[in-house]
Amino acid sequence: MTTIAVFTAHSALKQAAKRLALQLALPFQAEADYLLLLTPDYLSLQKTHEKSLPLYIDFSSKRMNYRRENISMRKETLIRALGLKSRTQPRIIDATAGLGRDSFLLASLGFKVQMIERSPIIHALVSDGIKRAWQNPTTASIVARMELIQSNAIIWLQQAAEKPEIIYLDPMFPTRKKSALSKLDMRIFHDIVGDDPDADALLKTALACAAERVVVKRPRLAVELAGIKPDYSLSGSSSRFDIYIT
Repeated sequence: MTTIAVFTAHSALKQAAKRLALQLALPFQAEADYLLLLTPDYLSLQKTHEKSLPLYIDFSSKRMNYRRENISMRKETLIRALGLKSRTQPRIIDATAGLGRDSFLLASLGFKVQMIERSPIIHALVSDGIKRAWQNPTTASIVARMELIQSNAIIWLQQAAEKPEIIYLDPMFPTRKKSALSKLDMRIFHDIVGDDPDADALLKTALACAAERVVVKRPRLAVELAGIKPDYSLSGSSSRFDIYIT
């Protein structure tokens, strides 16, 4: 079983780190398989027994800046799959927010996104990334359009007072050999979060809730989620988007 703890090496942050540990129901200690490390610069997740870079959320990174500066309404497959048009403001739910990158790109194009993440640890990392993005004039106006919610998406959608137009799902799937998920951050994500065994139920809930469409991101050759055939699909080199019109 993977062990996780909260820690900081900075005495000025010790009380804040202890509060975070209490909030996440995790021990405050320096020994565990993974440490949620609080530093003056960011909150990160570090695998302790191998040499690897920490995982933290940086919406101002070179990678995110490049994607933000080069994103196109017409060329971006995700945008076409979601059926988004300029000068419209559909209510978009990213029901499997994960590291928040897709939601950030949607927000960078001017769309408001509600992000649901059930893992308290991943939620804490993304929340920290959003907080730091508020301090950057370039990203502050973008994250202003992002609302992060820590909840089980199935329960949250079932209790929603009004139906969102669009629901986006990008569930985790079992790690395969020669998979894009061999990247460090995704390996860490799998260790901490695991797969999504209730992804089929989430799709069925989303289909009952979305007013316009549900979009599911899948590995390009994977079977349809819950065995439900989409109305149509858009494929890329390694993944595809299954579109269900509701």
